[in-house]
Parts: sequence; structure tokens; C-alpha cells
Amino acid sequence: MFKRALLFIMGISLICFAYYGRYQPVSLDLIKPSTKQVEVKGEVNNPGVVTLKWEGTAQDAIEKAGGLTETADTQSISLLEQVSPDTVLVIPSIQETKDLVSINNASLEELDTLPGVGPSIAQRIIEYRKEQPFTSLDDLKNVKGIGDKTFEKMKEQISL
Repeated sequence: MFKRALLFIMGISLICFAYYGRYQPVSLDLIKPSTKQVEVKGEVNNPGVVTLKWEGTAQDAIEKAGGLTETADTQSISLLEQVSPDTVLVIPSIQETKDLVSINNASLEELDTLPGVGPSIAQRIIEYRKEQPFTSLDDLKNVKGIGDKTFEKMKEQISL
């Protein structure tokens, strides 16, 4: 009986040592997608959802959407900026942006002209966009001091 128990324990030990170190977990965070989808709207020839390479920029998205129309205003858009997956890229027209203040490019003085924005909030907007540019107008609500009421006052006067 002692011999059987000893043989059983030795057999189990042999099996355990045989499989020890064979299991290697796979890290899924190392796998990166190779493409992303971006929605392009506004002043492009073929608005809609386009598929870009992972390193794709706003310029690539515009080209996939058939290029810009004659009335497109690209001053408020950084064409070299990499777009995030599931981004909505809106290309404004020249007529729409005449009186609008660009939250991505406006100076402190220009931002100060918006309703509900003083010099301190204008400075916060500039600090926020240095870290990450605004990708939608709603991103402005992420700036400290700009809530829903303040945003509603200024949303008709701002652009990206």
C-alpha cells in the first residue's frame, strides 16, 4: 500500500514537472488594430464613414471622402493631426465661419468676446487645447468653468 501511494505521488509529480512552464499567457493589449473608421461631414465631395490606416490623419480622411469642395474652410482644421477611431470630422464652409470664433485657434482676446467667457476662462480654454485639441464643440464643456448654460450661450458663435 505504501509503494502504491509513493508511485502515485511520483507519477503526479512527474506530470506536474512535465507541464510546468508550458503555459504562457497571451497579452491582448499588444495586438493593435490596423485600421480605424472616421466619419467625415460638411464640405467634402462624398461625406460618410471612411476606413483609414491606424496612423491616418485628417488629410487622409478628407482624401478618402473625395476631397474638399470649393467652399471648404480648412483654417480651423489641422490636416496633419492624427484622428482618433470613431471621430466625426466636420469640414466647415467659408460662409459658416465668417463670424465664428475657432476654439482651436482663437487668441485669448477673441475667446474673451464670447458670452460667458472672461480672461480666466479664455486662458483655461487655451491650456486645455494645448494638451489636446477640441474634436467637437461639446468638448468645450470639459473646460473648468464652462457648464451647460454657458455652452448654450456661446455654441452659435464658436467653431472648431
